[in-house]
Amino acid sequence: MDLLTLTAHELQDQLRCGAITSIQLVQHCIDQIQRYDGYLHAVIQVSPNALQHAKLLHEERLSGRIRGPLHGIPILLKDNIDTDPGMGMDTTSGCLALVGSRPKRNADIVGRMPGGSTIGGQTQSAYTTGDVNPNDKILDHSSPSGSSTGSAVAVSAGFAPLAIGTDTGGSLILPSNRASLYAFRPTMGLISQDGIIPVSYDHDAAGPMAKSVLDVANMLDVLAILAEPGDSPLYATSLAGGFGSLKIGALPVKQWLFPESVMSYDEAATGQMISEITAAYQIIESLAGSFNKVDMIKPSALFPAVGFSIYDLYTMRLRKALETYLAHRESSSVRTLDDIIAFNKAHARTDILAPYDNQDTLIQAAVSNMSDAEHKVLLAETRSVGREQGIDKTLKDFDIDVIIGPADSSVNLIIAAAGYPSATMPLSYLDYNGRPFGLIAFTTAGGEKTLLKLMKAWEDTFPKRQVPRNLLRVDLI
Repeated sequence: MDLLTLTAHELQDQLRCGAITSIQLVQHCIDQIQRYDGYLHAVIQVSPNALQHAKLLHEERLSGRIRGPLHGIPILLKDNIDTDPGMGMDTTSGCLALVGSRPKRNADIVGRMPGGSTIGGQTQSAYTTGDVNPNDKILDHSSPSGSSTGSAVAVSAGFAPLAIGTDTGGSLILPSNRASLYAFRPTMGLISQDGIIPVSYDHDAAGPMAKSVLDVANMLDVLAILAEPGDSPLYATSLAGGFGSLKIGALPVKQWLFPESVMSYDEAATGQMISEITAAYQIIESLAGSFNKVDMIKPSALFPAVGFSIYDLYTMRLRKALETYLAHRESSSVRTLDDIIAFNKAHARTDILAPYDNQDTLIQAAVSNMSDAEHKVLLAETRSVGREQGIDKTLKDFDIDVIIGPADSSVNLIIAAAGYPSATMPLSYLDYNGRPFGLIAFTTAGGEKTLLKLMKAWEDTFPKRQVPRNLLRVDLI
């Protein structure tokens, strides 16, 4: 069983025909984690009850009860998503202060997946422990990128065929791009955030990561708050149509790649990304219903020279959001943002490690002096940048359905400001170091079906997604 390549729906076919049981599948995934995670450090913990739950799902299958397309499929969760105490796992967001502090119940999205064999939580960049190194280029070409990195790496490494990550300003999309995955940040509000450790209620969104578009669509059908058990699939049945049914706009590649201030510049790597993404544009242009070269308001509009920026929106509400969340914990040694800051300071040797040996974001949130009135104005201004001045304006001006561009891009901030949906489409691998890269696609609110149609057309047209080359180097692992 090649867990590096098999998709969730392919594994479901094997479960359906009896070639494998859910118990065996979960055990294979656990074995994969135990074999390779010592090198990859993607998984914090595995549920001690994973095999027991898989056995229950196997017995249900034998009795003729199938809960849906995820029945018996292992699913990994980012470690900021609550799990019921009965699953035997902490939810820590990578913070030692929350070890041993368990939620009262599952997050809403976990409760919507009773047919999934949830086996663990993932590591992530710290929101509650060490911050970024101010001397770093934060997205070096070898960086896996973003706080949902553990989830992305885990799926790519075959630890599970599916995972859920979360996104505030690119933290689901960027790691998925660099792990050669299909991933989806939904329209804000489509998937419940209840029971997820928050960063910004105005920007947070949870979404699926997978190796195929059908798997992404199946996950959305299960996770969307519009769906009820037994409903007919809404998203998995919306994949047909191809490029010919879409009006597509493409951002200029060179202008929208991360600047040197964010991503270390390598002439060959940058040249390869520009060349291969441009070639992909040309193929899409030959197949699309219409194709336009477009441009859009830049992310710099979210960072005025004077006053607050979109990042201040994140920190201003972090205290209230985090403390509201902690108040609903069954038990916890920390209940406030100040408690976490103090814990990190007292346990700096183990909790705040070099080169990320600061907690500046938390401290900024603790001392934020933005008033509610200022927050309201700034939120409206940044929403306008993302929506009326940004995505919606571009869609209308060029008469297009969807916008594509390089995924290694700050366009994620525009998308987050708007609260609109976006997705990744894997393309290639850098000759420089084997790191995957691909495209991002996005559209207006409620445009999930449009994005899925585009993703499926991409999947059917371009070479099949490959395993990242470095994962094939067993000598490293």
